[in-house]
Amino acid sequence: MAMLMATAAAAPGAAAAQAPRAEQWWFTTWGIQDQIWPHSKGAGVTVAVLDSGVQADIPELAGAVVPGLNLETGSGDGRTDQDSAGGGHGTGMATTIASRGGPTGFMGVAPEAKILPVVAQGHAALVKGIRAAADRGARVINISKGAPGSCPDDMQQAIKYAIDRNAVVVASAGNTGHTDNSSLYPANCRGVLAVGGSTIQNGVWANSQRHPYVDVAAPAEQAGAVVKDGRYWTSDGGTSSAAALTSGAIALVMSKYPKMSNREVVRQLIASAKDIGPAGRDDRSGHGLIRPRLIFSGEVPKNTGNSVFEEYDQWAKSAGGSGGSGDGGSGGSNAPVKAPKTDNTGSFVIFGIVGGAFLLILVVGLFMTRRNRRPAPMVVAPPGAMPGGMGHSPMPPTPMPAPGQMGGPPPSMGGGQMPPVPPQGPPQPPGGQPQFHPPQQGEAPPRPGPYQQPPQR
Repeated sequence: MAMLMATAAAAPGAAAAQAPRAEQWWFTTWGIQDQIWPHSKGAGVTVAVLDSGVQADIPELAGAVVPGLNLETGSGDGRTDQDSAGGGHGTGMATTIASRGGPTGFMGVAPEAKILPVVAQGHAALVKGIRAAADRGARVINISKGAPGSCPDDMQQAIKYAIDRNAVVVASAGNTGHTDNSSLYPANCRGVLAVGGSTIQNGVWANSQRHPYVDVAAPAEQAGAVVKDGRYWTSDGGTSSAAALTSGAIALVMSKYPKMSNREVVRQLIASAKDIGPAGRDDRSGHGLIRPRLIFSGEVPKNTGNSVFEEYDQWAKSAGGSGGSGDGGSGGSNAPVKAPKTDNTGSFVIFGIVGGAFLLILVVGLFMTRRNRRPAPMVVAPPGAMPGGMGHSPMPPTPMPAPGQMGGPPPSMGGGQMPPVPPQGPPQPPGGQPQFHPPQQGEAPPRPGPYQQPPQR
């Protein structure tokens, strides 16, 4: 009797934990509860979240976050969110993918998947993070951030490294399609599944980037999340969430079909897409809104194209097949071309000998000249001058950036911004992205606005 009572008491809570919040409209759009979860909830798949870290101690992520790494400071295992200004962007992406429910009732689309947190805010850390995630067995690598510019060669090589290890790299397309519409990396890197945004009514999200690199679309509008303070926050939305939801959908597919290659997963996702923009493929929604449920129902057509890997294979072929080492492969249009290396050791030696002889003659000449001159009178520094400055005015101090601005603007739920690498060509303006603003201390979390019932796709 005691066992039956315990079971009866536990059952309602367990059932309630599986119901998403009413604001999570993408569950209806994708038919997750009734058409996908009966097949898969993501068990056995690790999704790497390359971001600000993940707050692993919130109830929504209990048991979901495995030890990761911090590639910015080198200390810590990534299970503490380092986002001090944006509320917890990395945690928001992790809960979108794999939240177990918890007190907020916010559910991830793949609640049985594991999260590998990698603190990687800047370019160098991100390159290392892609490789490290692949080495640690992540089948999906989520990058909900971007920086203006073409795809740097070292990042393209890191992506190749991950692809060679059967991972799918997913990146947000960007949120400034309505303003400067900068081309962002890593979304524009070859082999990356770049995700634009869709609306509650399955239209094209107006802010989504407009570029040929956009491959597919996923829910972006009003996509809130649970962040590092353990509370649910609303948001205007963004392609950060669209990328995270796509990564979760891929985890669901890989869990059900563990032998399916990264290429085949991407092909089937593209083939499942519903055209939501202008007829045919377009630069804002790509091939359209993905419908992962069609993969589980067997409704995806066979032998369709795969633009992501077709472009990647073309780049790899032109790059001469060099990959994994990170010191080659500069053939793609998005990869900056490096100048060929030449051996100038002999020239350096000759120039060194001639230059040294000339310098010796010059020094001797100056010494002899100074011996024949009368010494100049000493200049006395006036009171208040810099010590040792010989009367010079103090140099004005270099202005320091304001607190919280060392790495550029804080990332938002709409899309994190990475500090750009030095541009190869003319600099491009940074993308001004809508910010995720937590309230001031003591202010209640914003209440969600009215949500329309989304049509199912």
